[in-house]
Amino acid sequence: MNIYDIATNEIRHFNRFYTVTMGLLDSSYFDTEYSLAEIRILFEIHLRKICIQNDIVKDLHIDKSYLSRIIKNFCKNGLIEKQKSDRDKRKICLVLTEKGNQETERLIELTNLQIKTKISKLSSEQCTDLCSAMNTMISILGGE
Repeated sequence: MNIYDIATNEIRHFNRFYTVTMGLLDSSYFDTEYSLAEIRILFEIHLRKICIQNDIVKDLHIDKSYLSRIIKNFCKNGLIEKQKSDRDKRKICLVLTEKGNQETERLIELTNLQIKTKISKLSSEQCTDLCSAMNTMISILGGE
């Protein structure tokens, strides 16, 4: 086995551990009606305040038609609304409604609570080591 085969196996091992430990494979994340992908899309719109659908497709590497179905459902449920871009009238911007902002804030709080619960028994040194390891992964794999 070469180093790339070993690294591949280790990354896959970590991914299996992490997705189960953090509950990312649950069909409804945090006992909500949302999948992890849907929560991530709400979070991206929340971060950007106003965004273009294609930016989410590009940044999250998500299928365009899958995102369209999610966006349609969010609009139907009053979480987001579509607005024409001020700069380019051909582009449609996605904006969270007040309901969407409240729901996204609630989901952020749930996520923060889940993470804090998972790490609450760690020492400050372990927290520092964990953060350092994650930043190392981002630095090495991010490439940007």
